[in-house]
Amino acid sequence: MQRILLVLLILLVAVVPAEAANQLYNYTASKEASQAGQILWKLSGVGKVTEDIVIAPNGNLLLSIGSKLICLNPQGKTLWEAKSVSGSMGKPVPVTNGSIYTASGTAVQETKINGASGWSYAVYSETKGAKKGMLAAGDENIIYLPLSDALYAVDTSGHHAWILSPWESSDGKSSKVNNPQSFLACTADKQAFYVVYGEKSGYKLAAIDKQGKYLWNYWLGDITQAYLNFDNNGQLLASVSFKMGASSNDKSRLNSCKLYCFQVTDGKTPLWTSSFKLSSELSAPFIAADNIIYVSGGNKLYALEGSSGKILWDDPLLKLVSAPVAGSDSGRVYAGSSEGILYAVNKSGRMVWSRQLDSAIERAPVISSDKFIYVVTKKGSLYKILDSFKES
Repeated sequence: MQRILLVLLILLVAVVPAEAANQLYNYTASKEASQAGQILWKLSGVGKVTEDIVIAPNGNLLLSIGSKLICLNPQGKTLWEAKSVSGSMGKPVPVTNGSIYTASGTAVQETKINGASGWSYAVYSETKGAKKGMLAAGDENIIYLPLSDALYAVDTSGHHAWILSPWESSDGKSSKVNNPQSFLACTADKQAFYVVYGEKSGYKLAAIDKQGKYLWNYWLGDITQAYLNFDNNGQLLASVSFKMGASSNDKSRLNSCKLYCFQVTDGKTPLWTSSFKLSSELSAPFIAADNIIYVSGGNKLYALEGSSGKILWDDPLLKLVSAPVAGSDSGRVYAGSSEGILYAVNKSGRMVWSRQLDSAIERAPVISSDKFIYVVTKKGSLYKILDSFKES
């Protein structure tokens, strides 16, 4: 009898966490009616999300969680999971051909929009891949995979297109690797691939065209973090945080950060630069429909004029940690704090509402085409939120 009870106890202990690990809570509309930021549902037990949420072309949500990619529909139901071929998955890159591409270690893999496995392309290199898998999709069906020894271009059928090795090579034909590189950020447009790469001596921003020709570079120096994005005119924005000098005194122990704007055809001289002194690193820039740029850092949300980089306003928000995102219709900007507060700020820089969630919001919120806000917390909960606030 004691043995039977022991077995039952073990089964209960094993089963309860599994049931509680992934639970969908639907919030009652009548109870949420008084909230400016109305929670529609909360999916708990998602796990530690290692990249920002990505919305696929069909409206489903893509979450990178360690070595797997999870797809959920807008109702919070898990549709499929995909495992990486090696190591942790980087940020998913969905393209218009109905496929999703991810990088892990020294490999690229394809997952169909319905979750079916596609091809994988592995590079057998003596050098390691980036600490987190980086990938960018360009024009003419080209996927760019930056690795320490070279830049690899793969077409969307999984075939090798070209290689640039080493990184400083003008013709891409040399195989000698003098200094293996590390990476902080990358992106691509129709014409070229852009990457922040370097080594212990410092980092640079470089552009390589879609045929593998090295176009230009801009020396950034000794930096700790970088993010890349495009504004509405196709110009390249680089958000950069510099390493704090060892000689800094207590009064000036702030991070030196800059936001650069480059013409993509020739980035040797920035079009403009905005400088910040912050108690934390500068976030990734978000570009709103009206070409206003939003960044966060040092517990402040900043709005900058896209044409000049002029700071229009800054709004202090308690323990702000996430990068911002802006809605195209409401014009409101959303960002999260280390205490789990989601802030909503209007275009004038005034906070119009806030909502307490279950833990820190370190990842940028994302807004779907139907205007819903999705937020993931450090505790591993995914929220779907509606901004119902009406400004007079």
